[in-house]
Formats: sequence, structure tokens, C-alpha cells
Amino acid sequence: MDITTMSNPLNLDLRARAELLAYLVASHLLARQMTGEWLSVDHLVESTVMWLKTNGGGADVMQRVMLSTRALDLARGLEKTLGSAVAPGSVTALFCENLRLDFRSPVARDIYQHCLTHLVDSGSF
Repeated sequence: MDITTMSNPLNLDLRARAELLAYLVASHLLARQMTGEWLSVDHLVESTVMWLKTNGGGADVMQRVMLSTRALDLARGLEKTLGSAVAPGSVTALFCENLRLDFRSPVARDIYQHCLTHLVDSGSF
């Protein structure tokens, strides 16, 4: 076991899971606005791995699958709920230049809160 494995637990806490879920939801919304399609499975896996590397996360396979599968349903619901807030041009403002969620954006904070509430309500903590 190397030092990286020891310093990165394999289970994300509730807030980290909510942040990863929010990132995946926002990524779905961005893909939808740019291409008219939701993220492919390959791009969803790539986005998950990128978030984990950027944030030093160590989610186990079950957490990654659970969050990834919920992200599309949440993105679909938020697309309807948020309406013009996720219109073309506004979704790109959800991300900073380093491709992290920009929590200065009220929409990014709304997505995060929705994801956190979803995880708590579903007992996923």
C-alpha cells in the first residue's frame, strides 16, 4: 500500500459525495447544452475520475456507480426545474477555468444543495 492510498480513504463523506454528484449533474447539463445529448457513459466515467483526481478523492466503485447513475436523473429534473438558469451560455458559468464547480454561481450552489438534499432524503449517507 503506497502513501497515496493511505491518505485517500475509499469512502467519501456526505459533503464530498454531494459535491461529486453536483459536478456530474453540472457536467450532464453542460453536455446537454453543448451537444443536445447527455454525457455518454465513457464521458461520465472520465468526469468522475477527473473530479476524484482533482479533489484527492478515493470513492470506491459502489459509490462511483451510485452517484453516476443518479446524476442523469437529477440533471433531467433540474433542467426542467431551473429552466432559463441552465440555458445555453449560462451552464458554462458553473465551472471555473480549472473545471471545478464555481460555487460563486447561485446555480452551482442550487445544484449542490439539491444533490445534498437528495442524498440525505434517500438515506445515502
